[in-house]
Amino acid sequence: MTASLTLKSVPEGLLDSLRSAADSAHRSLNKEVIHRLERSFDKPMKATMKTSSNEWDKARVAEQVDAWKELSGGWESDLSIEAEIEALYAARTEGRKVDL
Repeated sequence: MTASLTLKSVPEGLLDSLRSAADSAHRSLNKEVIHRLERSFDKPMKATMKTSSNEWDKARVAEQVDAWKELSGGWESDLSIEAEIEALYAARTEGRKVDL
């Protein structure tokens, strides 16, 4: 079952950040908010905004390392490593054109 939720008084900067993140992930704004809310309940985050920027970055890196460690050894495939790598390269796209 799903329900509707209305957010009021969302700071403009936060809304801009959400829109940008949604665009980057090719999601709607609604799906991006749901994704972020679901992630917030997955497991406690070590990084909090109470820490300094450098400490926060280190905590985020530690979270990513922990996540990769949990995933390591869990990949199963009938393809060889070389074939997997070749398939990954074949599936790559050039991405969006960006004017710098």
